Amino acid sequence: MDQLEAVVRSLRDAPRTKYFPTDSPYIVCNELPPHWRSNKSLGYPFLVLILLPVPDGTQVTISAGNETNSNGEVRNGTALIRKQIAKFPDLRFVGKSGRGKNFHVTISVHSSPMHIATISRAIKVTVDGPRAARRKKKMMESDVPTPPSSDTSVTSSTYFSQFRAPLNSYPLSSTSTLQSDESQSVKSEPSSSSVIVVNPARMAPTLWRPF
Repeated sequence: MDQLEAVVRSLRDAPRTKYFPTDSPYIVCNELPPHWRSNKSLGYPFLVLILLPVPDGTQVTISAGNETNSNGEVRNGTALIRKQIAKFPDLRFVGKSGRGKNFHVTISVHSSPMHIATISRAIKVTVDGPRAARRKKKMMESDVPTPPSSDTSVTSSTYFSQFRAPLNSYPLSSTSTLQSDESQSVKSEPSSSSVIVVNPARMAPTLWRPF
């Protein structure tokens, strides 16, 4: 009875996190990432909570494997139980699970009797870890604008060609008409008291007519 009360007190003092069941009704743990990079720290402590009375100092080990790699390397995979909890502060999966495959994680509590729990298809471990899908990566690359052409002569001529007015839009005048206009426009320098009268008809361009 005293042992059960100690277990209840330990569970009440356990860290407030979400625990997930294993195939053993007496062992639960917090979540593992579905896909991770080889030899990279999880970024948070991995916790194993024992729901049976287990004395403090009992060893707990973590192992990983599948049909391709039966004994995947795990670093910092040993911890001691304290108040029904085994804490792994820097758990690292070094072995690779293989392309398209996941590791089955095994939790072994070295008590008497020994308790073993398994998490099926717990984590996928690869060299690069999780990354964006190829289709999404291609879409991101297509959104990048292409640099302008280095041929500045072609670019500038093409750019300024749209501002050129057609040749027939300018009024043409004969040589004689231009000369007469120039002779009429040349006047003596007016005095300070004279008034200059501008004829609007002379300022308008003269159209050239063939007949």
